Amino acid sequence: MKINAQTRISAIINHNKEAIEVIAKINPHFKKLKNPILRKVLAPRVNIADAARIGNCEVFDFLSALATIGFEIETDTVYSEPTAQPEATKQENLSISEAVEAGKFKSLDVRPILSQGTDPFKHIMDEIKELPDGVVLEVVNTFEPTPLIKILNNKGYASLVKTDGGVVKTYFMNAVEEIAQKTDGVERIFYVNLDALEAEKAKFKSKYKEVDVRELEMPLPMVTILKELEELPKKHALYVNHKKVPQYLLPELEERKLRTWICEIEDGNVKMLIHH
Repeated sequence: MKINAQTRISAIINHNKEAIEVIAKINPHFKKLKNPILRKVLAPRVNIADAARIGNCEVFDFLSALATIGFEIETDTVYSEPTAQPEATKQENLSISEAVEAGKFKSLDVRPILSQGTDPFKHIMDEIKELPDGVVLEVVNTFEPTPLIKILNNKGYASLVKTDGGVVKTYFMNAVEEIAQKTDGVERIFYVNLDALEAEKAKFKSKYKEVDVRELEMPLPMVTILKELEELPKKHALYVNHKKVPQYLLPELEERKLRTWICEIEDGNVKMLIHH
């Protein structure tokens, strides 16, 4: 199989399962690929160039490692120049960098929060709400928070990710005063009572699958739900028992144009029904 910087990790693994071990040795970040659930969700979304950026290594490191197990490198693309950044993004990144260099930033280390099994989303959003104009929020973590970036980009925040060893720092800065949500304007998320949720579920009769993610550690609730949705038969629904409203998941469901019914019964007990 021929590979280049744009080749998807999922295609590589599908071609040769040995690639999982080879990639895992390149950088500790990639050991996540050994988890079949995480692999199912993450690998299709990431190409070699993306993975190299996340792992703070070179594309050539990937290509060279995979060549040892029989992959053929498309040499014309190995040293190709990266795609040019849009001017607006360059300017936003420059503004963030200048603010950080001037000390106009507030740092929030979410690693202790995650180590306790708690979702740091509310802490981050609370900090964002209190952020003065021209000040950057620095979120310190061990991985790139893609769902958070998507949520805040949609709210008008520019973002910049920097990796230093095992530490990932993601910077957010308000780019515009207001921005329209990047959706097609169709309402797909509904907060309802239990009776309304059960009535919606009853429409599917036995054509639904129930899954309980309350005891799973982050990020397994989100990746488990996404995996189940990918395998869900047509005209079926997914009934989810969760301990909270999964804020990171909702933009993913919106993007997939899925209808989501949410019932918050009590602390630690949230029911969801997801379907097309």
